[in-house]
Amino acid sequence: MRVTAVVAVTFVLAFVGSVLAQEQWVEFSSPRDGFRITFPGTPGIEDVTWTSQMGYALPARVFTVDRGREHYSVTVADYRGIEKLGIAKSQSCAPGAETCIGGQTRIVGPGYWKSDVHGAITYAVFMLLRRHGTPTGMTWNWAEQVEGTLLQFTNADQSRTSASIYMHDNRLYVIEGDVPKGTPEPELFKMSIGFIRPDGSGSNIYSQVYNNYMGLGESPLPDLCGLRGCNAVGLGSGASVAAAARPRIRREDFPGLANYFPIDGTASNGGPIQSNDWAMSELWRRGFKSVIDIAGGPADAAAAAARAAGLKYFALPIAATRSPATFDIAKVDAVIKAISDPANQPVYLNSGNGRPTAMVWMIKRVLVDGWSVEQAGAEAATIGLVNDDPAVPAFWKFAQDYIVAHDELPAPP
Repeated sequence: MRVTAVVAVTFVLAFVGSVLAQEQWVEFSSPRDGFRITFPGTPGIEDVTWTSQMGYALPARVFTVDRGREHYSVTVADYRGIEKLGIAKSQSCAPGAETCIGGQTRIVGPGYWKSDVHGAITYAVFMLLRRHGTPTGMTWNWAEQVEGTLLQFTNADQSRTSASIYMHDNRLYVIEGDVPKGTPEPELFKMSIGFIRPDGSGSNIYSQVYNNYMGLGESPLPDLCGLRGCNAVGLGSGASVAAAARPRIRREDFPGLANYFPIDGTASNGGPIQSNDWAMSELWRRGFKSVIDIAGGPADAAAAAARAAGLKYFALPIAATRSPATFDIAKVDAVIKAISDPANQPVYLNSGNGRPTAMVWMIKRVLVDGWSVEQAGAEAATIGLVNDDPAVPAFWKFAQDYIVAHDELPAPP
């Protein structure tokens, strides 16, 4: 009898220990999806499709843990590819169908893709309201300085739903916790959301509130502070001074162009061209006289659209080989001569992504306009020569070498 009792007690303790282990709250991280959160166990993961408010089918993943009648989930909808979908949709619309084409403005974008991104949190709130009814609580919030919305619901069966919604790096995060009546509300779950860098190496805690104008590149990103806070990395009282000294990227929306960086009254930079007709007609409307295209590749359609709009078009590719970071010096000479000619100004400079043209403009600033290398480099960083690509350091080196060779400046250390 004693042996039987010992075995029974051992079995019960083992069972209880197993249950407690299953119910243990643990921090879960997904670098691929850019977030971390505390789940009551290891979540299951399902690849799904998120249909946006404008009807775009976007890739999404749902992370779920069920614990009895409790349900915890995080839905991550990836809006980062929606611009291409919007452009494709707008180009397939019937002529004049504005509700399909979308307004070609900074706010709306082709196919209303940008409106869709700006309204993603509002649309997610609408979906929750439609599912759960009238909320018992709804407020603005931020998690690690990323702004969002909090909601609470009492459902028909008296269960409680607590949710939070955020938009970071053009990804939508919908966090939901459902618990039965009488159970502690899942506030800690929804409030434990955090945002991590793609390699999972650190936190995305910012020095000021992050909103998705920053995710779209319409406002400069705030400083990253890390988990210890801004003072720990020297961004406390001096943060505003540091931010003021950092050049602001000038990227703007422009019909038919993937990137557009206004420079001054004589030139603008950008590329690539996504719609020749839209881009050329808008360039003409804004008073440009010519387009200088250094991208290479087929140019007949762009040239025809430019001339039909009343613009001069110069196809002056500068690549020396197929490598994205080797350039023909003689061809660069020709481009600098063309962009410096007042008869061609204001000129739009086009390349595959705006970086090579920003590099050429930097050279022109030093050799033609008399700027210092430091001044020209600082401007180039605001008009497309951004260190977000492995080839960019080679662009900077080519510009420095070209300037030294043509201006007999001291070689950089």
